[in-house]
Amino acid sequence: MSGEVPDAVPASVDAPPMRLAPLREELTLLAGPALADGSPSWTLHDQVAGRFYRLGWLEFEILRRWHLEVPQAIAADVASNTTLRVTADDVMAVSQFLALNNLLQRHGPQAVSTLMRQAEMRKPGLWQWLLKNYLFFRVPLVKPDRFLTQALPYVSWIFTRGFFLVTLAAALLGIYLVTRQWDQFRTTFVSFLSPSGLITGAVGLAVAKVVHELGHALTAKRYGCRVQTMGIAFMVMYPLLYTDVSDAWRLPNRRQRLAIGVAGMGAELTLAAYATLAWSFLPEGPVKAAAFLLATTSWIMTVLVNTSPFMRFDGYFLLSDLLDVPNLHDRAFALGRWWLRERLFHLGEPVPEELPARRRTLLIALALATWIYRFTLFVGIAALVYHLFFKVLGIILFLVEVWWFILRPPLNEVREWIRRRGTMTWNRRSATTAAVALGLLALAVIPWRSTVTAPAVLRAAQEMEIFLDQPGRMDAVLVKAGQSVAAGQVLFRLSSPDLDYKLASQRQKIQTLQWEAAYRGGAAVDPKRQRIAAQELETAQAELRGLEAEKAKLTVTAPFAGIMAEVTEPLSPGEWLPAKERLGLLLDPAHPMIEAYVREADLHRVAVGDEGRFRPDQTVTSAVDGHIQDIDDTSTRVLTRRYLASTYGGDIAAREDSQHQLVPEESLYRVLIAPAKDTTPATLERGRVTLEGVRESLLGSLWRRTVAILLREGSF
Repeated sequence: MSGEVPDAVPASVDAPPMRLAPLREELTLLAGPALADGSPSWTLHDQVAGRFYRLGWLEFEILRRWHLEVPQAIAADVASNTTLRVTADDVMAVSQFLALNNLLQRHGPQAVSTLMRQAEMRKPGLWQWLLKNYLFFRVPLVKPDRFLTQALPYVSWIFTRGFFLVTLAAALLGIYLVTRQWDQFRTTFVSFLSPSGLITGAVGLAVAKVVHELGHALTAKRYGCRVQTMGIAFMVMYPLLYTDVSDAWRLPNRRQRLAIGVAGMGAELTLAAYATLAWSFLPEGPVKAAAFLLATTSWIMTVLVNTSPFMRFDGYFLLSDLLDVPNLHDRAFALGRWWLRERLFHLGEPVPEELPARRRTLLIALALATWIYRFTLFVGIAALVYHLFFKVLGIILFLVEVWWFILRPPLNEVREWIRRRGTMTWNRRSATTAAVALGLLALAVIPWRSTVTAPAVLRAAQEMEIFLDQPGRMDAVLVKAGQSVAAGQVLFRLSSPDLDYKLASQRQKIQTLQWEAAYRGGAAVDPKRQRIAAQELETAQAELRGLEAEKAKLTVTAPFAGIMAEVTEPLSPGEWLPAKERLGLLLDPAHPMIEAYVREADLHRVAVGDEGRFRPDQTVTSAVDGHIQDIDDTSTRVLTRRYLASTYGGDIAAREDSQHQLVPEESLYRVLIAPAKDTTPATLERGRVTLEGVRESLLGSLWRRTVAILLREGSF
């Protein structure tokens, strides 16, 4: 007998009864935990495949009588000896489940052919394997079960109540001692900025993760589970240790499974408690720095990552055991998809599984939260892999990540909606969904957007920052902030004793040369010598004019009439100032100007003459209307208006280069807007400008920006 389950039971009464294929001999049936409704459960363990199957009372009673081989006989025996109502169809359903999971014995060429066909179907192709494994894959390193069995008696004391109390006392004492040295504790992080500090931190982090995994492994061994492998998993090339404790599904006691799940975090918290205490007694050096890392960063990262139920880390398995819901994500996602379809279309489909209302709501909320979390995570990973690899490979991996993990799942769901369109009917929910979808489509397609917004500043058309050209000593500050000044008015007067000395020396030198020339005038002098003397006098006079020009620069005057908007403080008489020192800002309020920075994607929508309105961030100045006067032909390479940069509270994302200049992260073009009426800016007013430009739809804008990004990033 091949062990295949036939599609139908023969209808002839004379046909021999169909016999079921026997179970595989290496299967183990174990007692499981009580279910949420109080009914018992059992766990079927496939040791060869390393899989566990949770069975209910009905399936258990059927498997107990599997040796009867005939579905009708099994159903009759269950019905006569229990309160369950079982039919041959129920037995056939269990048989199909066992056959699909290869839990039945199979013999003969047909069975071998079927198994080989299943293996080929389950074997992913090269590209599919790469898609699933380039972001995350595991490398088993050791089989620690024998070592753990031998080591457990020597470390069994860590599971005692006494050790817990001692650890708690160490944690409280360590925290108390740290609070007494809080300033020193906070500054310990600086030691990690050196090469030796980085090495120490890496070693400390590795120790913490080994302790974490040993916590899982030793706890599992304590409860009689086999720990088959321990190794390293790579997530976006970042190494993570892992321990295979899947044997914990054999445990019927839920508290024991929870203990195994939480043991890793508990082990790291224990290590952190003793590291906190040790930090107060260790001498300065790498060991103390490592204790700081274990006491702070390590366990905080572990708790934040492992308590999350949205990925298959400790938090997921803890929540699964806490709720006693195996395959938590799969079941939550099934409920989430059902809930979404019912809310959108009211299909009237049955619930994937019957659960209490509160439990069902919890699983649906988990599904929605997991989808949102994973969407955010995968977008971040897509950006990471793009920047992590060289450009060609980065672009390929970015597109693969976006398609496989971000776009494909929702498109598969939309495909399911299309497949169910024959069962959809017009009702309140489907009509509302259609109306909202059409409204969103109209918002995306219709070119209703005519405005372009951009960060801007209201300033004077003529403005100048006053800098000191020569080092000197401040003698007098003759102007105040906000004071009106005339062109040529003295603003600051400085002096330089060193320069005065050079001037006096140069004048004395000129007098000497002039006296020598007069003395030789009455005597016969060599013409050649006379020409040299004349050249020396001319050179000395030129040097004197240069020194006098430098001295003149110590008297700072206004280059044009306006308002002294800013005066650098403090500036006091007697203070020595270096060259290039900023003294203040002078602007001409009679001619204001609005300076805006428009993104390259919006540049085609604006032109010279278009109207706009400037709205300041502060309420010092009211809104100012104007029209575009000029648009730069090339993009802005360096952002001179630092207060528009995000690092200074502005709206333009910019980074500081090696020369301490602010470079915009995206292509921006400067647009100058002439106000329609005279407006006097107090100094500089930061805000945003709204320009009336060419209408464009959201979809068109998105397409244009996408093309611009692809063209920019595709250049090599």
